[in-house]
Amino acid sequence: MRALALAAVIACGPPRLVGQQPSWRKPSPPTVVAPVTFAPSSAAASEYNARGELPPHSALGDAVMVEVDKAAAERHLTPPVADPRLFRACEELAEIVPESGMIDYDLEAFALQRNGIIEPSPHMVTVWGDVGVPGPMIDQLRPLLGDMLAEGATAVGIGAARRRPDGSGVVVFAMQPSSIHTAPIPRSVAAGGAFAIDATIDAKYHDPEVFVTRDDGSVERIPVEPHGAAFKTRVPCDRHRGKQQLEITATGAQGSTVLANFPVWCGAEPPRSMTIDVTADDGAPVTPDDAERRLLALANRDRAAAGLPGLIWDDRIAAVARKYSEEMRTTKIVAHVSAISGSVVDRLKAAGITSSVVLENVARDYSVVGAHEGLMNSPGHRANLLSATATHIGIGVAYGDEVAGRREMFLTQVFIRIPPKVDPGRASDLVRQRIEAVRRVGVDPTLSAIAQTVADGLASGKSRDDLWPAARKRLDAGPGDYARVGSAVLAVADLDSVDAKDLLSGYKPDAIGIGIAQGNHPEIGEGAIWIVVLMAERPTKP
Repeated sequence: MRALALAAVIACGPPRLVGQQPSWRKPSPPTVVAPVTFAPSSAAASEYNARGELPPHSALGDAVMVEVDKAAAERHLTPPVADPRLFRACEELAEIVPESGMIDYDLEAFALQRNGIIEPSPHMVTVWGDVGVPGPMIDQLRPLLGDMLAEGATAVGIGAARRRPDGSGVVVFAMQPSSIHTAPIPRSVAAGGAFAIDATIDAKYHDPEVFVTRDDGSVERIPVEPHGAAFKTRVPCDRHRGKQQLEITATGAQGSTVLANFPVWCGAEPPRSMTIDVTADDGAPVTPDDAERRLLALANRDRAAAGLPGLIWDDRIAAVARKYSEEMRTTKIVAHVSAISGSVVDRLKAAGITSSVVLENVARDYSVVGAHEGLMNSPGHRANLLSATATHIGIGVAYGDEVAGRREMFLTQVFIRIPPKVDPGRASDLVRQRIEAVRRVGVDPTLSAIAQTVADGLASGKSRDDLWPAARKRLDAGPGDYARVGSAVLAVADLDSVDAKDLLSGYKPDAIGIGIAQGNHPEIGEGAIWIVVLMAERPTKP
């Protein structure tokens, strides 16, 4: 199963995209070693979730459905239904799946989407043998059904193809979990057009959100109109053309979850075939350290392509990420919120780390390249990797069981922001300029000296209550002919967030003093910019 997840910005950061903890897929890892072209001959669906037809009947399919119903009854679970769309996708994949393992994830997603399925990839199994004799095939599938059903399957698909000269071949079996229901959604719309999403989510989720990765690589959040368990939204193409990758997320007990991930084409038709060359995949086993280095390099490669600075590695954050990846390996639960360690903010706090920006991606996959590409194909996860506010990263990888010759990889990426060093003189000039844009005022050097002492003390960890008596004594000693002196104290992660009107807060000073220092803050973390402004008013003339 590939699972990708994303946590939200915490505390003082600017608004950003939030998202998801999907259970993406459970195939064996890709083992194709040559270019593969997938060009199904059947007509593709024109809409997602356009139901109505009945699933096909076959001796094998009917026998498998009997076993699925029996396994569900034994576990007191609602049996999943036969989904004709999933049957078609499995039939198409059976024609190209290699004998050495499951087909590549991109081809799998292509098959699902061309048949009108919006949910992330299902749990998928391949069995080789005599497709005309159900018994031995079912014997191989039966031990797997319990675990697949326990993960919340709602739909079943099965397809077979005779691939060998003796007439034997392969069965592709899939169970699809789903927690969302939508009205039909077009797979393509006219240039400059728009399409609607009218959806209902399961009661265990709330706060649905919609994201889109545009054809230029940018990620947008699309506003939604929620109505209880339902929501509506309209996604415009605007100036965009080609593939627009949509993602629908909602929040549950284990954090934010991807409920759907699918493309819609603006001003273009969906492709009828796909060719991939997976020889670039990193199939050779690697150590966790090596995998972490590769993931960092891939992230910074894509950030550079987007015109963003590279993320800086942080050993403290990596230790948190590694510990959580090991927890996911042990529990087999890939999620943001853990019953053991809480949220990513809890895990960082336990390590003594705070920041104005906290982001998290988690995943389970079988290769470094596969995990990274899966994250980049998810709008919310992509937004984390390409965050303009994050500056530092820690990555943790833990290897689990071996599947078809490849070891499953549990991955955690944690992103935070550590404000860069600022020049106190330039920062003071910037704050002064913003204040003067609101009110013309002079700078008093004595007031600035007192303000700087307070700022330095705050940055070193002292409280305002500890510092103010000494400052008050210096003010009382008479820095100028002032009737009163007010103060404003602010801690920010970025000087861009400083609002002069908020600083003045109704004061009409005749002179000001400004102090700037950097240090720790309980919410912003290290590198917080402490700003102290003293505002003096002269006596009013009679």
